[in-house]
Amino acid sequence: MFKHFQILLILLSLSLCGCDRFSDSTPSPKVKVIDHPPVDWAISGKRLAESGCSGVLKEDCAELIALGCDEIAAPHFYSGGLNPPYPIGECIHQGDEPPDPAYFRRPPGLDSRFRSFVVFLKDEYRLIIKQSEFREIFAPVESAEEALSYAMGMTSLWAEYSLDPNANVKYLVDVIEETYVEETPAGYVVHLFDSDRRMGCVTDTIYAVDVLVTPEGEIEVINREAVFTRDACYDFGVLVLDQD
Repeated sequence: MFKHFQILLILLSLSLCGCDRFSDSTPSPKVKVIDHPPVDWAISGKRLAESGCSGVLKEDCAELIALGCDEIAAPHFYSGGLNPPYPIGECIHQGDEPPDPAYFRRPPGLDSRFRSFVVFLKDEYRLIIKQSEFREIFAPVESAEEALSYAMGMTSLWAEYSLDPNANVKYLVDVIEETYVEETPAGYVVHLFDSDRRMGCVTDTIYAVDVLVTPEGEIEVINREAVFTRDACYDFGVLVLDQD
């Protein structure tokens, strides 16, 4: 009986030691994340708000209404680095038909409203929907922050500053780096992200994409790498510029 009691004490001690040992441990990260400081996303909306014509438009924004805009929303990209620093937004039309088929698009998804980009120039509002029109206004590109906004505005790519090494995703790489801009002899290399962008609930692949922005405003994808997959649901797309 005493021998059995000793065995029970030993097993209990081992069990307690094991609990203490494992309770202090933390899971190892799935991937190494290289952090970079984020930009101030609020600038895009702030510039529009300061213009006096944002959100659902009132009668005093008659010029925008004449272009077919019922509402002005912030664009999907960070516009704070653009130079000249003209406010840019999405012109949203509520009707069933586009006011100008040459400029209005209907992105995929549940929101079926027609949209175009509108730039608040010094003395007029201008609809734009082509990359060449964007380039005409915002090139040349002469700084890293400008290159970041320019690359995002010309594409559907996005910046990422909140990657989590322990996120519930399937990482496909050992090291992943958040958004940054590197100056090179050819221009600026902007590190952004993209996905398959399929509507519905899917297993989505996320890509790290390097875009070269030249001083003249030309863009070129120079690297694209799958970095992780995740389960996600998408019910809307984003408005993007047409390629020329």
